[in-house]
Amino acid sequence: MKYLRLKKYLPRSFFGRALLIIILPIIILEAIIGFAFIQRYFEQVTTQLAKSTVLQMNYVLDRYENTQKKDKIFFLNDMEEKFEMKLTVVNERNNMSFVQKYSYDFSGITLIKILKNDVPNIKNIDLKSNGLVTILISLPDKSYLKFEIERERFTASNPHQLLVLMVLLTIILGFLLLMVLRNQIKPIKTLASVAEAFGKGQSLAYKPTGSIEIRKAGSAFLEMRKRLERQIEQRTQMLSGVSHDLRTPLTRLKLALALKEEDTETKEMLNDIQLMQNILDEFLQFSKNQQTEKVKEISLIDLYDFLNRNSMNRQEKLQWVQNLKNHERKVHLRPNNLSRALNNLIENAVFYGSYVKVSLIEKKFRLLIHIEDNGPGIPGDKIQEAMKPFVRLDNSRNLNKPHGVGLGLSIASDLIKIHGGNLNLKESKDLGGLKASLTIPL
Repeated sequence: MKYLRLKKYLPRSFFGRALLIIILPIIILEAIIGFAFIQRYFEQVTTQLAKSTVLQMNYVLDRYENTQKKDKIFFLNDMEEKFEMKLTVVNERNNMSFVQKYSYDFSGITLIKILKNDVPNIKNIDLKSNGLVTILISLPDKSYLKFEIERERFTASNPHQLLVLMVLLTIILGFLLLMVLRNQIKPIKTLASVAEAFGKGQSLAYKPTGSIEIRKAGSAFLEMRKRLERQIEQRTQMLSGVSHDLRTPLTRLKLALALKEEDTETKEMLNDIQLMQNILDEFLQFSKNQQTEKVKEISLIDLYDFLNRNSMNRQEKLQWVQNLKNHERKVHLRPNNLSRALNNLIENAVFYGSYVKVSLIEKKFRLLIHIEDNGPGIPGDKIQEAMKPFVRLDNSRNLNKPHGVGLGLSIASDLIKIHGGNLNLKESKDLGGLKASLTIPL
């Protein structure tokens, strides 16, 4: 469960995850080095330097207490010059805290510990002075001997240099890794874009580049695309021949029966021939290649006007609704194929309902088209079956034309998939009938 919570904060792209895999260990390694090595190193240096200075301070204290009062000032002046520290006798101070330091002064922790243990009668340590360490030590006469010593005599100078160097090297290394990763991931993004375009019916020019594995994947995609295009072309040619061969004898049969004396048997035969003609037309519409129409760039508002203008001539039953945030936003699709799929669904809705609502809704990454009616609808357990070709739900509702063969939804679904979208059926909460939802990526 904790992993699932953490997962939503991780990068979603391959580039982000690869960068995280490389950069995160470097940062962790630097943190470990900074804590386990640098801190220990500067702690030892601070201890050595502080011990040496503490010996000088204790020497001054011992000599000062044993010096005659009249000679104490000369003694302090001599010690200042000898040990390079400022020595001053000050009066008693009240409300004086023992330690004054910054929270980020880590080496000061070690320094305070050494001074407290090795210097007797220490009353105040001030590490906030600019470059100085101020120490007050109580004297027998209730005065204080004030030591002002340069901070660099207690701690290593410029302790941050190694940290700055590590951070700088990390930034430079991260920049180089960023450039290398972008060059490595670019062929993957190109392959993904070409594959996505092919799924929408566009055949873009592509040449495999990048590492050996990416080149092999790109070459495999090109071979697959060639086989699919060849298969589609062969299917189109075969169906053209079937259409020509079947339409001719059907036309002769219709003509022969039309010349005969009209009776009940002749009329039934003509109806059967017409049904065969309808089956042939529907089958060809379902099976033939839909990529003959070129992909066009069209704005959302122009697409709405085009679909409205080319919809079925049953406007008294139709209500069009649009919720488009950016009317000038462009979309790439085949307008005629989309209009045909929409008309198939509207035709079904108009036949089975007295009121039909068509809605166009713009989302961030997709366009939604809903066709709702107030008809009898489809049972939930029959929806998947209704999407199959040549299936007619006579017990509830035939989703095709009254004399269709069960291809209306299949053709609409096929046309939507060519655009990289999906067709979903469910119950309309507003009208109570069927709701067909088209999803088209933007």
